[in-house]
Amino acid sequence: MRSFLMYRPSGPYNACLMDADPNTGQRTKIVRTARETATAAVGKPYLPGGRDTTGFDCSGFVTYVYEKVFPHYQHLNTSGIENNPAFKETKTPQAGDLIFFPSGTNPYEVKKQNNRVYPAHVGIVLDDGHWIGSQTSTGVAQVPMSHPWWAGRAKKFFRYAYIGE
Repeated sequence: MRSFLMYRPSGPYNACLMDADPNTGQRTKIVRTARETATAAVGKPYLPGGRDTTGFDCSGFVTYVYEKVFPHYQHLNTSGIENNPAFKETKTPQAGDLIFFPSGTNPYEVKKQNNRVYPAHVGIVLDDGHWIGSQTSTGVAQVPMSHPWWAGRAKKFFRYAYIGE
């Protein structure tokens, strides 16, 4: 972690040492952008292939947010995210990382005798208890990690290489 001097308004010699973690700023910007985008997309349905506030699919939402923070970011579908070397799996997710649900059955649905295989899905971690994404049932929405439909589903977390540790 880097440190820098911050000068107080009372004078240039009255400085204090502050920790500066550039990754915290990126993470904060990802979360802020995701929330602002969700507000702009309120009431808009999930749209397969959608990549703007008129309607998103899950990877389109991630692309829209990440492009605002990382202008070099290019769209990847869920398979592209899972297999791209710029995304590394992490066991310690933080705000701004991705939550990824591989395709498969959903234990919540299996209990109801529904053995449908659901497609892969991706969203953005907001904090320890929430993530945000564009779902077929809601469009863009914040989701508690404990939500019964999502909690039992297999999941991974990915960190974008340009965020850092």
